[in-house]
Amino acid sequence: MSCDNLPSNGATVKRIVAKLASLRDAALGAWVADKVAFPGTMVDRIVPSTTDADRATVAELIGADDARPIMTEPFTQWVIEDNFPDGRPAFEKAGAQLVEDVEPFERMKLRMLNGSHSTMAYLGYLAGHEYVSDAMGDPAFVALIHGLMTEEVMPTLDMPGTDLGAYRDQLLERFANPALKHRTWQIAMDGSQKLPQRLLGTVRDRLAAGQSIERLSLGVAASDALCHGH
Repeated sequence: MSCDNLPSNGATVKRIVAKLASLRDAALGAWVADKVAFPGTMVDRIVPSTTDADRATVAELIGADDARPIMTEPFTQWVIEDNFPDGRPAFEKAGAQLVEDVEPFERMKLRMLNGSHSTMAYLGYLAGHEYVSDAMGDPAFVALIHGLMTEEVMPTLDMPGTDLGAYRDQLLERFANPALKHRTWQIAMDGSQKLPQRLLGTVRDRLAAGQSIERLSLGVAASDALCHGH
C-alpha cells in the first residue's frame, strides 16, 4: 500500500514493481501484475513548509531541538482503496475512510482544495498577502473562492454520497485558519507542474460541456502574470 501522497499512487507502484519483477523474471513479473494488490491512498491535510520560527517554537515547547517538526492543521482525511485480498488491519479504527475507488476523492481534493489554493496563492501574492489566511480576511477573496468551487468546480465532480457543499464550507474555514502560516509564495512555486491537475483539468471539462471558466481562467492568468513578473 503506497502512502506517498501522489495521484494514482497504487497504480504507479504496481506498474513499477511489476516492471522490476519482469526484468528479473518474466513469469514473476506476470504473477505480480496479476496476483499482487496495490491499494491506492489519498491524504488531505494542509502542511506548510517548516520554518526556523517553527523549530524555535517546538524547541521551547518540548525542551529539545527537533530539526524536522511538522506544522499542520487539525483536519485530516485518509482515504484508502479497500483492495486487500488476504485481509487488512482495521484502518477505520484510526479514522481512515475505506472506499472502492480513491480516484474521485483525489479529483475532489485536487480541484477543490488545491485548485482554490493555487488561485489564492497567485492572486493573493500579487495583492500583497503573505499568507493564505490573510487573503481569506478579504471578502473579495472569500467570494471568489466560494464561487470558484460552487459554480465551476463542484459541477465537474461526480461523487454520490459525498456532501461537496459541506467539504467546500470546511475548506473555507481551513483556509482562514490564522495559526496555519501557509505562504502564498510557497503554494505558487512550481506552478507549471501544479496547474494541469489543479486547474486545467477542470477547465477542459467545463469547456467540453460548454460552461463558463471565468474564475478558473482568472487563476491561470494570475499564474502567468506571476511567472512573467507582471
